[in-house]
Formats: sequence, C-alpha cells, structure tokens
Amino acid sequence: MTATLLDLPSRPRSGPSPSAQPGGRRLTLEERLQSAWRGLQAQGVAQCPVCGGRMTAGAGGGECGGCDARLS
Repeated sequence: MTATLLDLPSRPRSGPSPSAQPGGRRLTLEERLQSAWRGLQAQGVAQCPVCGGRMTAGAGGGECGGCDARLS
C-alpha cells in the first residue's frame, strides 16, 4: 500500500458524519481512509472521509465535490 495524504478543505464541514456506524461504533481515521481508497479504486466513487459527500476518482486519487477534500 502506498502512503495516503488527505488534504483538508479550508471551509467547515457540513452534512452527515462519515464516521457514524450502526450500533454507535465510530470508524477510525484509518478505516475511513481505507474505505474511501478502496471505493475509489474499485468503483471510481466513494464517501468522503471528511464530510460524507461524494468523492470521485481523479488523477492519482480522489476529490470530494462537497468539501473539496483530496485523497491521494
């Protein structure tokens, strides 16, 4: 696995929390990043680990349309 970098957006988060799980358990940051990375590689889309919006695959990673976070 390659190193992963998460560029955080400059504006505040809004919308549903990407860390909420059934039963009250919260995902770790590592789990959220891995899930997004797998989704981007497999389907070209994933849930943004920052805001929960739609992240789409781009050159070498992904970018969120909701908060502009980038995963590479």
